[in-house]
Amino acid sequence: MTKTYLITGASDGIGLETARLAAAEGAAVLLVARDPRRLAAAAATLKGPITPEVAALDLADPDALEAFIGQLDARGYVPDVLVNNAGHGASGAFVDSDWTKIDIMLRLNMNALARLSHWAARGMKARGSGAIVNLSAAVATRPTPYFGAYAASKAFVTNLSLAMHSELKAHGVSVSAIHPPAVRTGFGGADKADLKTTLVHKLFPTVGPVTVARAVLGAVARQRRSVIIGPVAGIVMGTAPILPRALDLAFMTLLFKGQRAAA
Repeated sequence: MTKTYLITGASDGIGLETARLAAAEGAAVLLVARDPRRLAAAAATLKGPITPEVAALDLADPDALEAFIGQLDARGYVPDVLVNNAGHGASGAFVDSDWTKIDIMLRLNMNALARLSHWAARGMKARGSGAIVNLSAAVATRPTPYFGAYAASKAFVTNLSLAMHSELKAHGVSVSAIHPPAVRTGFGGADKADLKTTLVHKLFPTVGPVTVARAVLGAVARQRRSVIIGPVAGIVMGTAPILPRALDLAFMTLLFKGQRAAA
């Protein structure tokens, strides 16, 4: 039976690479992203037996999201796999950052992800099968000065995903949180800050989007509740529970201090 994938943030980076891998395995892929031209160009690069579908909408717009879900419900569409990859980054000191950009990030990283997860999980539970994969981050486990709102939004993603996994595993539905370190993508688009200004991005290597995409498909196949990608993410997440909070904050401040707010 053909497997169906709904992938958000699919016009480039992790989302596009996940779509390419899924399509190559014979899946029917629905790509969701904001820019229709980039989305169409991305879909054209997929190689598989089934022509991909596309849906261009701004997931941070709750009205557009509800309309999209309504269209899917009208088709009776429930994906076998939902990949919540769409996200924004907001960097720099919280008080100096532009609130509009923070608000958009929180609506996309948390609200849209939670709404799509809630919608898909209901259909998957009724069917008795399915997988939801949510892109979190290594910094989800600890307060991160100069990336405070972003790290907090990813903490929400991780905790929601783990809770959903426990609630739904008896119903044949797996929910996975993926925790990469910094990824070499166009993440943040025009709002991306110069990440080379921080010690952490000078000292530690990044990973490629293909590596993360493979982890996404692996999480689906193995029904993993949490996936940590690479040694850097492992160190960041593994040391969080053992460091005293004051030392943890000092350490994270040292690593990320100097990160400018995106222009």
